[in-house]
Amino acid sequence: MLRKVLAVCFSALALMMTTTALSAQERLNNAPMSARWATITTEKLPRFSLKKTLKEDRLKPGNRFAAPLLVDLGLENSGTWASNPDGSNVWRMKVQSKTALGLMLLFDDFFIPPGALLHVYHADGQLMQTYNGLDNQANGKFLIGLVRGESAQLEYIEPPEFKGQGRLHLFRVDHAYHQDNLKAANFDVSGKLSIELGFGASAPCNVNVNCEEGSDYSTEKRGVCRIVVIVKEGTGVCTGNLMNNTKQDGRPLLLTAFHCQDGYTPLYELWRFDFNYESKTCDNPTKEPQWQTLLGAKLLAGRQMSDFLLLELSNSIPQSFKAYFLGWDRQKEAPSSAAFIHHPQGDIKKISIDKDPLIVNPNAIQWNNDVTTPANFHLRMDIDKGTFKVGSSGSALLNEKKRVVGQLHGGKDTCDQPIGYFGRLFISWDGSDQANARLKDWLDPSNLAPETLDGIENPVKGGGTISGTVKTEKGIAIANARVQILGSSGVTITTLTDDLGNFSIDNIPMGEAYEVGAGKADVYENGLSTLDIIRVQKHILNLEALSTPYQMIAADVNNSGSITTLDLIQMRRVILNLDTKFPAPTWLFVPAAKNFVDEKDPFKGFAAGIYTIPALVNKNTTFDIIGIKFGDINGTVDGTY
Repeated sequence: MLRKVLAVCFSALALMMTTTALSAQERLNNAPMSARWATITTEKLPRFSLKKTLKEDRLKPGNRFAAPLLVDLGLENSGTWASNPDGSNVWRMKVQSKTALGLMLLFDDFFIPPGALLHVYHADGQLMQTYNGLDNQANGKFLIGLVRGESAQLEYIEPPEFKGQGRLHLFRVDHAYHQDNLKAANFDVSGKLSIELGFGASAPCNVNVNCEEGSDYSTEKRGVCRIVVIVKEGTGVCTGNLMNNTKQDGRPLLLTAFHCQDGYTPLYELWRFDFNYESKTCDNPTKEPQWQTLLGAKLLAGRQMSDFLLLELSNSIPQSFKAYFLGWDRQKEAPSSAAFIHHPQGDIKKISIDKDPLIVNPNAIQWNNDVTTPANFHLRMDIDKGTFKVGSSGSALLNEKKRVVGQLHGGKDTCDQPIGYFGRLFISWDGSDQANARLKDWLDPSNLAPETLDGIENPVKGGGTISGTVKTEKGIAIANARVQILGSSGVTITTLTDDLGNFSIDNIPMGEAYEVGAGKADVYENGLSTLDIIRVQKHILNLEALSTPYQMIAADVNNSGSITTLDLIQMRRVILNLDTKFPAPTWLFVPAAKNFVDEKDPFKGFAAGIYTIPALVNKNTTFDIIGIKFGDINGTVDGTY
């Protein structure tokens, strides 16, 4: 019997990931127009015991970097409320855990009504992110993190017409304590989150899926996604695969590894599924690629012995994802060659290949999480090209016909002669007498009993379509802007604009109300020059007024709701590299049809730029969005950045 495999591909506490609402990116419409709070009530969290936590780590080795602290904090029982002259109410609260390197905030009741905003600040007072109604989830759950330092500051602003409708209840705060593991997860403890979601973290011997080695898998790669795994005990990452079924109806079935949640308490409603997270070329990009995401799932079946987990996503896969549903092969023969596509350490999509025949592993395997799987339950792959790491778990093993025959469990994850072990679909198919521990009931709902099934393109074409363009006031197309819709039933769908600034979101349930917004990550220097400073200076001196409301908003780089010399100072500091950012976000997006209360004073009555559709009744709804790049007054921004 093989006594110990060198690596299990997942530790549920292995990698720090971002919030379920994409904190690695610019928030949708995050343009706070209120002044920062004057006083904040500090809520002390339960005492964190480093000694106890390190003891737990010794008993259950892993890469945990944060431990949970249970709390009961919300709008009704903590923080401080105040009123603004415009009739809005403001709630402010600070949570603090001494010695923490960072905090993660978990909500079990989270609802932001239209027009309301939640700002979250790091311990040093810098704005981390802004959240609005587009971030609401149907189940009311939410996650924010990592907030730098030992405290997090929250400011919730509620307009008078929605007074009392917001809900914020914090039930858990995770205290980041392990400096070495934070560094391993690319969290710079000096105060900068340098690499998010594992981008660039995988080993150089990994091969990007769009290299020559992956050229034969350009279709199948579209069925693979990264999973941000949220469990009661922490946060991690795995790989998932869309699976076709005999009805071929596009039911969003997703196969991954059982050990992604084995031994922990999964919070499936917070799991996030990131599609098309990959480099466009063979080279590793210098800038993190965008991706498309869906939130939430439910458990259908799973079995520890063959290490499979089958989920159903909470929403259908939009056509704009260009997703592919993988075929499968449940025969017992080992493949004559194979490949698997995966997200090692949460990095962009990679591929690993074995050109030689695989074998059915004849021995039991003892894993390093004290689980032993029986002989003949796994396929062994001696990898010729590429390797795998934590985060690759669950990636589908594709045989010579490019059909799924298993999913990655673990093995020797080195760059030198790596070996992978995959739970066999042959065993998972009907190896149990219970539907919740086998695959056949879900992958063969028509009871046709085929041994193989080919993959298909996404067949779901029902519902309506929301489409449009995202451009600047001057018509510059904005590529890779993240457009998101939130439906009244809780459906949340995100897509990206193409190089021409176009977007389209399909398969949207008809009859629902929707909020639509956009966001984009960028550098503050993009489009910023001394000419912009001159334009703002002339405006302040009443020599030449800025001519459009979009220019005025772009000039308010300190988010004060007015244009002053303080904005000039901030712009100069960024140009001179004395500062790296403005208090304002990089971009603000508003509907092109937005009517300002006063175009000469666009800050008057200004709210988050959310497009509202009271009820989707037309099969095709079109609207355009205007992007405002803070600091860019003369319209020189590069929209392709």
